[in-house]
Amino acid sequence: MIDGIPAWVGLASPVTATLAVFWLVFTGRLVTRASHNDVVQVYEKTLVRTESDRDGWKASSERKGETIAVLTKTNAELIETARTTNHVMSSLQEAGGTP
Repeated sequence: MIDGIPAWVGLASPVTATLAVFWLVFTGRLVTRASHNDVVQVYEKTLVRTESDRDGWKASSERKGETIAVLTKTNAELIETARTTNHVMSSLQEAGGTP
């Protein structure tokens, strides 16, 4: 006994530390560097695939926006053409008279 500390405390500390390490390893809270690196590589591959998918969807969305802009312009031109045609047909009908 050292200054009031029982002798078994000195033996219990290394045993307790060893048991704690084993418990952490078996419950998955403490892993080896190799296992950690494997998990990191899987996450990095997943991240690359996710970024690739994101870029694909972004490009698709940009093309959709361009298509909508072209369709909007085309519709505006078609509406103007329809107004002009309606005006011409109305004028021809009025000029021709009705029997």
